[in-house]
Amino acid sequence: MAETSSLVDFLKSEWFQNTAILSSVLVVAYFGTGFLFLIPDLTGKPKWMLKFKTQSPENYKVTVNDVGKVLRQLTINSLLIHLPFMFVYYYLQVWRGCDQTLGLPALLPFIRDLSLCILLEEVTFYYSHRILHSPFMYKRYHKLHHDFTAPFGLVSAYSHPVEFMFSNLGTIMTGPLVIGCDVVTSGVWLFLSVVVTVIHHSGYHLPLLPSPEFHDYHHLKFTGNYGVLGILDWLHGTDKHFRKSKQSRRHKLIFSARELIG
Repeated sequence: MAETSSLVDFLKSEWFQNTAILSSVLVVAYFGTGFLFLIPDLTGKPKWMLKFKTQSPENYKVTVNDVGKVLRQLTINSLLIHLPFMFVYYYLQVWRGCDQTLGLPALLPFIRDLSLCILLEEVTFYYSHRILHSPFMYKRYHKLHHDFTAPFGLVSAYSHPVEFMFSNLGTIMTGPLVIGCDVVTSGVWLFLSVVVTVIHHSGYHLPLLPSPEFHDYHHLKFTGNYGVLGILDWLHGTDKHFRKSKQSRRHKLIFSARELIG
């Protein structure tokens, strides 16, 4: 009886519940968005979606073996990095003074914190990603992520464990911790950032969704376009080739297939 009571207390603990919530947000955002894009990749249906592919047909053939390879690496990353990190992350948030009560934040602080998270992700991802493209780091860690010159959604988390920790998981988790976001704001941020990251790797430039052209070009050419927003790429000149490309002309919010420039 005492053991049952201890288990119930553990499951009701703030540490377990908040860790489970943020972990579930990451999983649902990644697999929910990734598998939706995977349907047309594997089946070719609905056919109308294929009109919005960013690369030529010979580049984007996705196989079951590709998906299996990605999921195997994701399992490794989850067991080695994701689960241990999330258990520790709660205590980092408590140390930072983040609100753990699951109360709804006020609107203006919520918008402010999300905006700051976006800017911090741009900074942390740009520089960590650019470091990963140095000869030493690329050969040992980042080359795995570039197995696919025409990525599909699930490839967003396909990486070496070292990259997964510092450039993937680390960059999206840094903002809430540095800013001191409450758990609800952190959850919303993690959901949005993962969904957008999957879209950026999806290979589909769909109406009303963020354009994947910027990062898709990076996978096609293996260089440049290291950030998310493009701000630091513009400042450092690491998008100069992209700005001369047809992908750059297409890099905008669209409302129909007619707006995609060939």
